[in-house]
Amino acid sequence: MNKKTIIGLCTGMSFAFSSLWLAGCTVTNSNQVSAFDPGDYPAILPYESSDMRGKHVGLISNIDIRTQLESGLMSLSKEFFPVNEVGYKNHVFLDFDELDATDGSRGLLGTLRDDNPNGLNPGADEVFDTGNGQVNGPIILVDLYEIDFYSNDQLKGISIGLAVTDKISKDGQEYEITPEAMENYLKVTSSKLVTYLRQRFNEVNNHIPILVAAYQLNTDPISVDKGGYIYEAYFNGSHTEYKTIDEKYVLVPSSEFTEMDAEMASQFNQFKNDVATVLADSTYTTGEAKFENGTCAALRLNIQTYGKTSGEILAVIQSVNEKLAVFTSLDVEYRVCIYNNKEVAALIYRPLNTTNTNVITTF
Repeated sequence: MNKKTIIGLCTGMSFAFSSLWLAGCTVTNSNQVSAFDPGDYPAILPYESSDMRGKHVGLISNIDIRTQLESGLMSLSKEFFPVNEVGYKNHVFLDFDELDATDGSRGLLGTLRDDNPNGLNPGADEVFDTGNGQVNGPIILVDLYEIDFYSNDQLKGISIGLAVTDKISKDGQEYEITPEAMENYLKVTSSKLVTYLRQRFNEVNNHIPILVAAYQLNTDPISVDKGGYIYEAYFNGSHTEYKTIDEKYVLVPSSEFTEMDAEMASQFNQFKNDVATVLADSTYTTGEAKFENGTCAALRLNIQTYGKTSGEILAVIQSVNEKLAVFTSLDVEYRVCIYNNKEVAALIYRPLNTTNTNVITTF
């Protein structure tokens, strides 16, 4: 297998490897960085950190969900904004002031009312039909992410990720929002948001395509599935395309994982057992699988070891790198994070359409 250096970020059992790499890129933005993987977007420097970072943390505390929201939005964007044609920035237009709705502020995340006509949540006097009962003035839209795409330092497109809830609590009752009710809300909301962007910012004219995608949170406290993207709307001039999405994150191993992909579950069990034979004591393998439309698209594995010497952990890394060949599907992206005493010892990445791996050790 090929061995190349990569850069990544591994956080718990999430899909938190950074996807900001690009090679052989034809984009000519000034101060654009290059990346290693030909399938992802390059950042445009100087990277201007948005004041929305703190807002995101305050609205959604779970870092795994925040990561899935942004990385998932980047993945969806590739269909509309090719990675070899654009670089990216974050929240160029929708900053904290545009979105803030705390203490009655008039931001987009607020409720629709006379002094906040741009609010994207239903007004207090507005009845929202969840499909399982009617509720007045619910908070459906929880947060909003923005990625902006540039080529030759000119805006070429915008992607917006909407974080929406799956149910509404009112007067001690919970009302689950049906797919039909959510789709109706998202169709109206995405159109309203695009109109706002085009009217509010001169740079966002009618020729700038805009993708609006919705990530539905899973608020079930005992579920391992945190949510996923369910809907997208692509606005290009006067033309709009709508599409439903089925995205799900499943714990590995689990009965749900086995039900959804029995072959890969069997391969995982073989992989886990093979890895455990290298150093049988205190070596554990778990992970998370991302399914798109019922098919596994990505597998993230975490291997935990404790008290291993450099030589021992190197043996584990080499074995894991070799044993990844047990996974036969080339339509799945594989990432493995190996820990020793809770510190990252190695990252292994196997891209789509190959059995070659990229490996970096941290010692």
